[in-house]
Amino acid sequence: MDRKPALLVVLCSMAALITIPAQTPDKTALAELAKKYPALRIQAKVGKRNKPVPGSSFMKTMILTPEIVIESAATQPVAAASATFLLVTMETEAKYTRGDEQLTVATNESLEIPALPKGQRRNIEFAPLESRYDSDRDSTNIGGQVYKYYIMAVFSDDRQFLHFETNCPALAKHLQAKPDERLKFLGMKPGEKFRTRFE
Repeated sequence: MDRKPALLVVLCSMAALITIPAQTPDKTALAELAKKYPALRIQAKVGKRNKPVPGSSFMKTMILTPEIVIESAATQPVAAASATFLLVTMETEAKYTRGDEQLTVATNESLEIPALPKGQRRNIEFAPLESRYDSDRDSTNIGGQVYKYYIMAVFSDDRQFLHFETNCPALAKHLQAKPDERLKFLGMKPGEKFRTRFE
């Protein structure tokens, strides 16, 4: 009989944490950035794959593969840059047994991006995240972490913001009003609680 154990061990691949002292560019800096990074196209992706745990009808393994796709203009190259990518996960037992959404920063990784020749496309792959979780969405759920949000940013070679993106609506709205707080969220460490109510 496939019975649920009392405890669940979560397996996570924690990414390296690098704090980036970025700043929002002024008008002069924006003009310089436009020369160094003309028509830069940036896209965030989070690949998600679930597979059953052998011998269990309810346990699954989740594998997340975050990446950034960066593409230069057809006529001009772009300078070197860097990127930071965070993954936020949700605890399933709290959600499905108590209706409490508990979110945690699972990974925070920063990578250097080499200069890109004109008309080139590059995929920047970050460390994958793997965890086990109970897939039953009812009061029998025993826990685990599942994907909820991402936060990402791309910086120029002098640490100016080139791009910031998140799929968390509450955070996006908050940062529209307070863009200077972007670094605070980008600096969150794996294991920190992530809250979507902002004062």
